[in-house]
Amino acid sequence: MLPLPKKWLAGILVTALLFTLAGCQKQAKKPEAPRLAPEVAKYKQEPTISLYRSETGKTEEIKLEEYLKGVVAAEIGPKFPLEALKAQAIVARTTTLALLEYENGTRDKHNTDASDNHTEFQAYDPKMITPDISRAVEETRGQVLTYQGKFVHALFHAASDGKTATMAEGFPKLARKTPYIVSVKTEGIKYAPAKYRNWTVKVPRWKVKNIMGSQAGNLDDIKISERGPSGRATTISAGKASIKAVDLRQEIGFDRLYSTNLNSVKLQGNDIVFKGSGWGHGVGMEQWGAWAMAKKGHQARTIVQHYFPRVQFTQLYS
Repeated sequence: MLPLPKKWLAGILVTALLFTLAGCQKQAKKPEAPRLAPEVAKYKQEPTISLYRSETGKTEEIKLEEYLKGVVAAEIGPKFPLEALKAQAIVARTTTLALLEYENGTRDKHNTDASDNHTEFQAYDPKMITPDISRAVEETRGQVLTYQGKFVHALFHAASDGKTATMAEGFPKLARKTPYIVSVKTEGIKYAPAKYRNWTVKVPRWKVKNIMGSQAGNLDDIKISERGPSGRATTISAGKASIKAVDLRQEIGFDRLYSTNLNSVKLQGNDIVFKGSGWGHGVGMEQWGAWAMAKKGHQARTIVQHYFPRVQFTQLYS
């Protein structure tokens, strides 16, 4: 038998190597998803939750998916595109179960799982449910977000200005528990109502002084002394006193001081003048950003993945 030419021999060896590599690739196993924690795995079918109704003071037993329709209706409204509504449904479902399992729901306040008061749990308004909202919840039925097998604190807010907040900026006490929350670029501010894009809020000097204490002096030198990764104010200082911006916003009122995304804080006469942009704590999914992505043709899963890039989608029940 004649010896093979060197060129042929090289070609055969390369071909054999490619077949070997292809075989290895076929045999390679995909990394296994983290095992679900017991508090997640137990939801093999749709649960019924107890809901405190503020108007009547009564407790209502309601299926989770039906409850979520009222949440999506109240938290984002019927005018958003379907894919944004679906993203909100996934996030709201996850948040509901995370609050039930990790924050005890509203059992300490009302001996119930949830409340329809947005300052206690989530907003809820069944009167605002539309066919699209029902469809959004039904088409994402049982879908939640998990991280290392546990429910995610899937927070959401109305509008940021260019970047969402880190958990340390929005909820400092939860920062160590939520490494999956990161600041991401977002463009919802372009589409949000004009009143959220740029605003000026005046708060009486005496009120801010009462919040900050006597060490703050007369507030002549009040200023933003620290900012976080997204640019939000994290610390406000005056005199010898300092306060976390999130705490100051809470004391002034979430519905009055719209955000900690502040451009300036200054004394003007008998008022402290806050100038800023955006609406809400800034953590997690930006609702107007979801609106923008949906308008550009992105699906709900892509929208959610943008705002929570480190989490996994988990189907609890069908």
